[in-house]
Amino acid sequence: MIIDSHCHIDFEQFDNDRAQVIQRASSANIQKIIVPGVMKNTWQRIKSCCHQFNSLYPCYGLHPYFVSQHQPQHLVDLKTWVDSNKPVAVGECGLDFYIKNLDVNLQTLYFEQQLDIALEFNLPVVIHARKSTEAVIKTIKKRKGLRGMVHSYSGSYEQAIQLIQLGFYLSFGGPITYEKSTRLRKLVQQLPLESILVETDAPDQPVANAANERNEPKYILNVIQSMADLHKTSFDSISNITAKNTTDLFNL
Repeated sequence: MIIDSHCHIDFEQFDNDRAQVIQRASSANIQKIIVPGVMKNTWQRIKSCCHQFNSLYPCYGLHPYFVSQHQPQHLVDLKTWVDSNKPVAVGECGLDFYIKNLDVNLQTLYFEQQLDIALEFNLPVVIHARKSTEAVIKTIKKRKGLRGMVHSYSGSYEQAIQLIQLGFYLSFGGPITYEKSTRLRKLVQQLPLESILVETDAPDQPVANAANERNEPKYILNVIQSMADLHKTSFDSISNITAKNTTDLFNL
């Protein structure tokens, strides 16, 4: 079994052929896909998609990229929505220090409150951390018992070990398929497979041999093969280990 641990299949880029994309995934033995939310106005769309396709599993959250569009009321609404709709996780939430015009203090407020919601409902969190891994670690450390994944991990090896020790999984996607991504590929080689997930982040982060195409779940096969090559093991070994890790984290 193969699980895509992070895919925005609800995005409008899939509106014209979502069923076909999911069918291609199914044909490739991708049996489960985790769908994270990014804004309040995406939650109903995700819910509808997950009702339509039983291979999809919903998360609901407020992404830091859209921090200027979030409102304090949305945090109240998120708590109510999570309580009513029983997602597999809270997220995608986090911190993005790469984009310079995003208010850091406001990002931190939304991030911390979403972590608290996850703790309250005993759910894992799906975290976006770009140029912000150290701040994310410090925030996590204040909340005992929190668990989750850092998607498309790009921090250091030392930070990765800290996150693993805190009970977090690290997820990798298309970027590891590029031979020029030497630092990231070396990191993947060093990390224990028991702490790794695979993802597409579709429609973003395409794999190397489809760099100019819209990304979709079927391309997770390329990610798994790259990870297998880096760890000098088989495709099936990586798919089985990462599927177990994802199942354990999200209680699928």
